[in-house]
Amino acid sequence: MLRCSYGSLKLIFKGWPRPGMLRPGQPHRGYKNFVLSKALAQIEKECDRFCPVPRFPAQKVTVIGAGSDVGRIACLFLKQQKVIRTLAMYDDIPDRCVLGVANDIAHIDTSPEVEAYQGRMFLRDALHDADVVLICGGAYLLPPCCNTLDRDLFFQNMQLVRTVTLAIAQFCPEAIVALQTPPVDCNFALCLHTLKMAGVYSRRRVLGVNAVNAMRANQLFCAITGADPATSTLPVVCGTGRCTRVPVFSAGKAANFPQTQTDCLTRLVREADEIICKVKSNNEQGHLSIGFSTARFVINVMKGLFEKPTFIDSALVEQDNPEKCYNMQICATPVTVGKGGIVEYAVPTLNEAEQRLLDESKCDLEDMLNLGRCYACGDEYYLHPCKVANPPPPCPNCETCKPKKADAN
Repeated sequence: MLRCSYGSLKLIFKGWPRPGMLRPGQPHRGYKNFVLSKALAQIEKECDRFCPVPRFPAQKVTVIGAGSDVGRIACLFLKQQKVIRTLAMYDDIPDRCVLGVANDIAHIDTSPEVEAYQGRMFLRDALHDADVVLICGGAYLLPPCCNTLDRDLFFQNMQLVRTVTLAIAQFCPEAIVALQTPPVDCNFALCLHTLKMAGVYSRRRVLGVNAVNAMRANQLFCAITGADPATSTLPVVCGTGRCTRVPVFSAGKAANFPQTQTDCLTRLVREADEIICKVKSNNEQGHLSIGFSTARFVINVMKGLFEKPTFIDSALVEQDNPEKCYNMQICATPVTVGKGGIVEYAVPTLNEAEQRLLDESKCDLEDMLNLGRCYACGDEYYLHPCKVANPPPPCPNCETCKPKKADAN
C-alpha cells in the first residue's frame, strides 16, 4: 500500500510497492533506521493516546460518502476553507470513483490537503486523527408523486451509518460526528445508541445536520420581507424529516407578518423535497442546496473548534435540559459550538400556531427515533400508538408510480 502525493492530493492504492521496497536491479539505498514494520507504524498512530505532550491539532475533516452527489458538492466548498488543513474523502462504492473526484478537487489552489480513500479496508486510515466526521451519501431517491415513508429510506442507509459509527467509536472516538444521511431522525438515534453501547458517546459531539431546512426557511422568509438572508437566521425545531420539521417564522424580524403567509411558507419548507423532485423530473432531491448547507454546517463546527464559538442555526441534538426544550430529550434547535463540541443550546419561543404544529410533529419524531434506537440496540420495533390510530394516507397512483403494462406482443 502506498500513499502517493500529487500536489495537495494523497491517493491510497493497493498493490503498489511500498517506500523502500527494492525492485529487481535496483541498488540498495543504504538508508539507516528505515522502518517497514507495520507494528511500529501502528504504535506511532496510537501515540496520541499515551503521549502526555499535546500535539499540534490535525484540523482534519473526513467526509464519508464523498463520491455521492451531496458529498462531492460538500467537499468542493470544504476545500476552500483555511480552517481545514486536511480533507479526507472516503467512499466504499467503486462506481462513485472517489479517487477521480478527489484528484479533480485537489487541483483547486487552496490550502487544504486532500486525501482519497476507496474501499472499506481504508476506512480506518480515513478516520485517523479526524476532528469532524461528516456522514453523508446513501440513498436520496424519492419518487416525485408518492408518499414514501422515511423508514423505507432508513432500511437502505442504516448499514452504512452503523458501520461508520462503529469505526468512529474505535478509531476517532473524540471526533465531532455530523450526520446528514437521510432520514436524519432515524440515523441520528442509530448513531447515538451505537456510540452509547461502545461507551464513547457524548451529547456534545453528535449532531444531526438540519442546515438545509433552516436555510430554506430563511431564504423564503427573506424573499417575501425583502431582508438580507446573509444577516438573518430562522431556526427549524423538532426534527429534520418532512413530517417533523417545524420552522419558527415568528423569530423573523417582520412586523404584521400575516399568518396565512406563514402557513404557506411552512408548507413549502416541509414539502421542499417533493417540489424539487417534481421540477427536476429525475427522482432526485436538491443535491446542490443540501451539499452547500451541509458544507457550511461543517465549516461552522470547525470554526467553533479551532477559532471561536460559532452559532449554528439548527441541529438535531440531545438536549442538556429537556424541560427547557418543549419537554423533549432529543430535538432540533440552534446551538453554539466551541472547544470540544456544543457549549450552548438556544431554544426559540414559539407562537400558538407553531406550538400546535410542534405537538403534532412530536409523534412522528418519537417514532423515527425509536426505530433507530431499536436497530442499534437489537430491540423489537413497535409502531408508535399515534401512528396506529392515524395511519398515513395511501400513495396516489400517478403516471410515474403506475406499473408499466406488459407488451401485447
